[in-house]
Amino acid sequence: MASKHVPLALRLKTKDTFFGRLQNIRFIATGIIATVFRYYWDGPEVPSWDLRFHVIRNILRQYLTDSLPHDMPNEQASRIDFGFVADYIAMNNLPSRPLQPAAGFNREHDIVLDSQCCVAYNVPHYGLSSKKLEAMAAADLHAAQLGRPRSISCQVLLSSQTTRFAKHAANVDELLVMAPLDPDERVILHFHGGAYCVGERSLTHIHIYAQISRTTGLRMFSPNYRLAPRHCFPSQLHDCFSVYSYMIHCGFKPKNIVLAGDSAGGALAAGVMFLLRDMKLPRPAAVVLISPWVDATCSGESWTRNQGLDYLPALPLDDPFHPTRMFYDAGREFSEQMLDELRCPLVSPIFSTNFSGMPPMLIQMGRNELLHDDIQLFADRIKQHNPGGAKLSLEVYDNMPHVFVLFDFADAAQQAFSSIGRFICANT
Repeated sequence: MASKHVPLALRLKTKDTFFGRLQNIRFIATGIIATVFRYYWDGPEVPSWDLRFHVIRNILRQYLTDSLPHDMPNEQASRIDFGFVADYIAMNNLPSRPLQPAAGFNREHDIVLDSQCCVAYNVPHYGLSSKKLEAMAAADLHAAQLGRPRSISCQVLLSSQTTRFAKHAANVDELLVMAPLDPDERVILHFHGGAYCVGERSLTHIHIYAQISRTTGLRMFSPNYRLAPRHCFPSQLHDCFSVYSYMIHCGFKPKNIVLAGDSAGGALAAGVMFLLRDMKLPRPAAVVLISPWVDATCSGESWTRNQGLDYLPALPLDDPFHPTRMFYDAGREFSEQMLDELRCPLVSPIFSTNFSGMPPMLIQMGRNELLHDDIQLFADRIKQHNPGGAKLSLEVYDNMPHVFVLFDFADAAQQAFSSIGRFICANT
């Protein structure tokens, strides 16, 4: 019997073999060679960008544009084997630099969701999203009651360039536990980006965490939430909310927690904030959002205006491999009904009609990024709904792309890290 799945033309390895690795090397090498040639022939696209910046940006663009076939028709979405696609993405995850002792140390822990740690939701006004969250919470509780609790792994990191580390360098393991080091310890809970599909084990962001830990002096916690397209919405939001609740259960005080996130992780941080507010639970001390993906419908004009300046590709929503499609409901055809569902504030925070009750918030973005207008409108709406209320700071960095702090060697990234340190110091 012929397979019901449509064949896919893929440019990266589908098996972890010698020839598969060779295929990936060729894919990356061609991009690097072309970038170096253009850099020395035409000069830098932006005077402040060095060759390293160009190479990393163009590899990211090539990976996001060419690793999946974006010419598939909408009508074939149900015939794509997204289980295979999930394995393919995981196998070809973006490379990560190992964390050197001079920068910091990290440990990975398993959070076990036993009956006491399972969460419950009471937010019926979110409609279909509420029902999905309630179903996931019920499944976790049922598994725990059967003695087979689900677990979520979480990275814990501390920069080695902090006062706390200097005082306890001989006992690093004691600094990397999933519990407060003192009754009033301040910590940062950061949700990583990656279009909800990339960033397995948070390792692609490990150097961002080290830099923020350095400028704040605080420990960083980052949950390895389930990734799309194997796990669709609201798996990621449910995992992040569960980890926040677990930290409270472990003794961390909400007033000492800073929520943070970049790109998709920024939307998750906003979603967790909405849930906490709507269920009248204690809010965290502050929120830091870096290039938050606040509009899954990608409706801002900058998605057209900044094409070519950012490394993100501007894909149509009728593309079955659009990150929004894979994250929200992989394999389902795009329709007006789906577009309406994507406007739920838990999916796209920009569409919320209630921005009250927000803690102090810092938002950072690049002027060149495709999400620029969406983020600007999101910040404007928060200010409009909180006259004289929640403190909001919006920082726009010239000539910078999406989540520019990934280019941690750039001056703009170092300025952003320092600004985060000052903001957190002033608001915790």
